[in-house]
Amino acid sequence: MNSDFHYYAVRAIAEAAGRPDADLIAWSSAWVDKAIHPYLVLEDGRRHECPATQNYVFWDERTRDEVYLPFHFVPGDAEAAARLRRDGARNPWAVTPNGERAKELMVAAMKSGDACRIGIAAHAFADTWAHQNFTARNEAFNALEPDSRLPAAGHLQALTRPDDPGGHWRDERLLPEVSAIDNAARWTEAAKKLYRYFCVSMKRPFDDEAFLLEKLERVFRSPGGKGERRADWTIEFDLEPFDARARLEAAGLIDETAMDEPFRGYDKLLWLKAEAGRRLGGGEALREVRADGRFATSDLARFYEAADEHRALARKLCADL
Repeated sequence: MNSDFHYYAVRAIAEAAGRPDADLIAWSSAWVDKAIHPYLVLEDGRRHECPATQNYVFWDERTRDEVYLPFHFVPGDAEAAARLRRDGARNPWAVTPNGERAKELMVAAMKSGDACRIGIAAHAFADTWAHQNFTARNEAFNALEPDSRLPAAGHLQALTRPDDPGGHWRDERLLPEVSAIDNAARWTEAAKKLYRYFCVSMKRPFDDEAFLLEKLERVFRSPGGKGERRADWTIEFDLEPFDARARLEAAGLIDETAMDEPFRGYDKLLWLKAEAGRRLGGGEALREVRADGRFATSDLARFYEAADEHRALARKLCADL
């Protein structure tokens, strides 16, 4: 999924449920995909480590365990996933929508009352619909194209197809009757489940969900490009555009140029370029960013604290795999 769901839909859902912290929840949900580089904030003699929560650059076991598994590919029901496949392969890491582990992460986040943690859990929960039938691992189970130059890590061989709100594509690993994928239908079902969580957290009924879901699906299926869909979010839900930089600035980060790359967009050959560099001695370095005294009490710092808590629980829930 992209910011159409992780920011705009999450914010619309949270506001409809009456959450007063809808903006921070939605921003946290969207920031999971923006934090693609680990970095170190230096402030008043203190060092704040900020691990990545997304990675488009290269895959290794640490990326699997620290990034893909907790935030994007929470394992679900292996038997249910196997029943959908042509080869019937069973994989305990397979993602299935509304999986028990993803639900436990949502419940724990709601109980914490922390808006950042709720947003992070909402991201992982929603991704169980977009990333269903894939795993966090680099393995043949994920392979869509036998001759692909890209590794079968997560849905990398599918590129952005699972994350396009109105996309239609085929997953030939699945049985013929379920191989035609309608992303908008998947996303609308994810929105329904998420709305119910938010309503329950506010002790409100969700008997108006049909009206909300109709509006959400209409935007998901918008035939226009990204810019036109942003206008649809404004028209349908009166939502201002997602501002990826505002909370960086509010956190007092001085070296803004060090934060440019998280916003560079998706490059389907980025993995190959980075892997080539890594084999020649390159790789991911921990970036150092200076702050002016506002970071420790900022929403950005809260996000990374919540991400650590979410990651720890996700790994605990997956310890038996």
